[in-house]
Amino acid sequence: MRNVVLINLAAAWFVSTHSVASSYDDYAIKPAETQLSNQQQKVDEPISFLPIPTFITEPAVGPGLGVVGLFFHDNEKKKKKQKKEGSTLPQSISLVGLMGTKNGTKGAAIGHITFWDEDRIRYQGIIGWASINLDFYTFDEIKLLTPLSLNIEGPALFQNLKLRYQDSNFFYGFKQIYRQVDISLAENPIEDFLLENGIIKEHLSLDVNTSGIGPLLEYDSRDNPLNPERGFNYKAEYLYFDEAIGSKVDYTSLKLTALNYWRYTDKFNFALRMQYDSVNNRGEKRLPVYIPPSIGLRGVSATRYQGLNVFVTEAEASYKVTHKIKLNAFTGMGWAADNFSDLSKADTVNTVGAGFRYLIDEHYGISIGLDVAHGPEQNAIYIQAGSTW
Repeated sequence: MRNVVLINLAAAWFVSTHSVASSYDDYAIKPAETQLSNQQQKVDEPISFLPIPTFITEPAVGPGLGVVGLFFHDNEKKKKKQKKEGSTLPQSISLVGLMGTKNGTKGAAIGHITFWDEDRIRYQGIIGWASINLDFYTFDEIKLLTPLSLNIEGPALFQNLKLRYQDSNFFYGFKQIYRQVDISLAENPIEDFLLENGIIKEHLSLDVNTSGIGPLLEYDSRDNPLNPERGFNYKAEYLYFDEAIGSKVDYTSLKLTALNYWRYTDKFNFALRMQYDSVNNRGEKRLPVYIPPSIGLRGVSATRYQGLNVFVTEAEASYKVTHKIKLNAFTGMGWAADNFSDLSKADTVNTVGAGFRYLIDEHYGISIGLDVAHGPEQNAIYIQAGSTW
């Protein structure tokens, strides 16, 4: 966009200062061609580092600041193939992140994403530490009239490995999660009174290590995982948490996700997300308060609506104003219940919002932007980088 403005200014300057027709080629056409060539060269050359400073606006933890550094790795062979075939997948991405918020939440993480063997093997891994202060409205399957503020602190490891089935869009593999968590009251003014409650005291006295592993299946036909405009991504994940693999709590979790992207015209896109989460307690110990899933929608505070079974759906329409600027509008609905059969009877949580995206790197299709969402209790602002879902 900056180069186009420069071209227009150069042309205007030429018209006002030169009246000789033969000079037009020397002073306008050739400089314009040179600038356009330089712009195309920038598009063809992938970025190697992208710092993303961001304002944290998640209602659950309050306002804060964070920074994420993305490192893009490509070998020379991959770069040549990308330039020839127009591929938008880097060979691998490393990330480093730090964050802190007004309510005392803080954390740090490092991660790595790799696409091996012509995208036949995909690996994602992240390890980090966080101290998070959250308000919980559901405690041991009991709905609370006043939220309970808890601090959840400790390290965590998430990783998955997926293999492509032949030359199809189907993947199969495994996922692993390990969390070592200490739970305490987060500066609660009625701490002594709360500790007299047997259920709360039991939760706070838990030495919580949760370790789970299990299979995953995925279908992925998206044109670009970093910023999809067309294609589908369907995923099923089943995790088994057991004492035999280092977990202090025995339970299972199931997650089904369906992401749908349609590109109707060069300017108009539509996307639909559906997700179902459930957990099943297999042991005698109570499930830690952070394990039951919650409704995850823009405009809804994290942990606001929890249940052993959660279903959400969200639709988003976007329109490209220019090549790099895109406007979007979205709406979502969610339901949470302790039993699957009760989901149809659960209260519907509705959200609506709008935002924009700006394409900052054409080679990989990376965009950043902002969403403003309205939920049942509050409005919220979200800084977005990359794909929304």
